[in-house]
Amino acid sequence: MEASGKRIGVVTAIVGIYAYRLTFSGIQNHAGTTPMPIRKDAGVAMMRLYNEVMERFPALAGPRSVWTVGRLSVEPGAGAIIPGKAEMILQFRDVDVAVLDRLQACLNEIVEAHNKRGPCAIECVNLSRTMPAPMEERLQEALDDAAEKHAAGLHMRMPSGAGHDAQILAQRLPAAMMFVPSIGGISHHFTENTADADIVLGCQVFADAVAKILKSN
Repeated sequence: MEASGKRIGVVTAIVGIYAYRLTFSGIQNHAGTTPMPIRKDAGVAMMRLYNEVMERFPALAGPRSVWTVGRLSVEPGAGAIIPGKAEMILQFRDVDVAVLDRLQACLNEIVEAHNKRGPCAIECVNLSRTMPAPMEERLQEALDDAAEKHAAGLHMRMPSGAGHDAQILAQRLPAAMMFVPSIGGISHHFTENTADADIVLGCQVFADAVAKILKSN
């Protein structure tokens, strides 16, 4: 939003999130006395799989797909010891279930191929799966109209890349959500901030949209 100069974001859908823990089991050994050809280095196995994910996912992704390995660890984590175990947490996000399922199928293929190739065994466990949630069109239109009244030409429709309560509410009743810009584009971080003027504008837009929805009912 900030990069495009927009001040109000009308959310079209909230992303689904698939998360996995991949555990790599090798053999812990001495870094100086173990020849390279016979090593079962769990850290190497992890990085090779990580690299293949990064190479293959772009061809299957949607225009707003994202994927992240937010945690990497090796055991025992000493400079002179070949890791006997490694772990990574991978998640990917999109508003389209078909895209999420394509990425999941690709991950399964990669894990299967690496398990067959060895030398380390890989276990892939699904940690969580949150499904995408489209926002209700009539409520989006009410937000659009209110935004046009208070910030003509400065609003846009956009998906939410983070999970939100509206995603849960949408399972039971019509839901909508609105964004105002974060300074510097920093979101979900302790330094996140929003200009006072944008907060005031957002409140005006939200109040008018709610009033319109209540009157129409």
